[in-house]
Amino acid sequence: MVTGAEGFVGSNLVPKLVEENDVTALDYIITSRPFNLPDGIHFVNADLSRPLSARDDLSELISMKVPDPDLIIHLATINQLAVDADPSNLTINTASTLNVLKLARLYDARLIFSSSCSVYGSGTDFKETDPVNPKSLYAVSKFTEEGIAKFYHDRFGLDVCILRYSNCYGDMTRIRNKVYPGKEDVIRIFMTKALNGEPLPLVRGRSRDFTYIDDVIDATCAVLDLEGFHVFNVATGVETYTDELPSKVGAALGIPVSVTEVQPRSTDDLMRRSLNIDAISPYWKPKYSLDRGLELYAEKLKADRI
Repeated sequence: MVTGAEGFVGSNLVPKLVEENDVTALDYIITSRPFNLPDGIHFVNADLSRPLSARDDLSELISMKVPDPDLIIHLATINQLAVDADPSNLTINTASTLNVLKLARLYDARLIFSSSCSVYGSGTDFKETDPVNPKSLYAVSKFTEEGIAKFYHDRFGLDVCILRYSNCYGDMTRIRNKVYPGKEDVIRIFMTKALNGEPLPLVRGRSRDFTYIDDVIDATCAVLDLEGFHVFNVATGVETYTDELPSKVGAALGIPVSVTEVQPRSTDDLMRRSLNIDAISPYWKPKYSLDRGLELYAEKLKADRI
């Protein structure tokens, strides 16, 4: 089962999983059908944040439609901008994760939980054992959800693997849902504006560890069978400054670009961030440099416009 299946990671992960697995896709959408998933897939439209004791009990709803899952990949989340704009969304994220953990225990299913590098705060070469220092409500919610998952492992023996994704970017051409047009990350913004001939809004002097979506999917698939409790960074281990991005985006698209300097947003304005990936390296290593990832992303964007 994949929650948040209509989102950026989910819509790229599910098509790969269905090649060898019977997959249930779960998301909460206001349209009558999913837009971003393969035809014929098991799909459950449900609000994960509602109490499981409600009349439309989620476990009952799922069991009526699909086989019991042996693994739940929990991607569903309200994104950082929405959580920081409306703190009540923090409660929705934590309630959803708690319900997913209840389902995992009910089905005796392993859990993979998509967390975020934002839990670390600002710094470089973060290891999974380093202290966390969340600087936004979204980061607080992610670390809180990690703690709930750890509790379920310690108390009930649930197999849990936490993946701290780092600044994912890449192909969103699968996303056709106009209600959710996709993740608004800096690389997508730069690519779109460059193709439209607009200046790129650059915040100077910041650095991030950008991870191509295919690497994110491969890393997630690499830990599908792990048992016990694990926390892994999913990143490239390479720090890239935002000042380098305009020229890299222009090179990938094969067009000249211009920039306009802008001020950083008020929340989560972190100067630097990169992650150490030694812990996950026995299971997975990144394949794509930022330059290669941008080239592949550019090819798909340009093809989608033809």
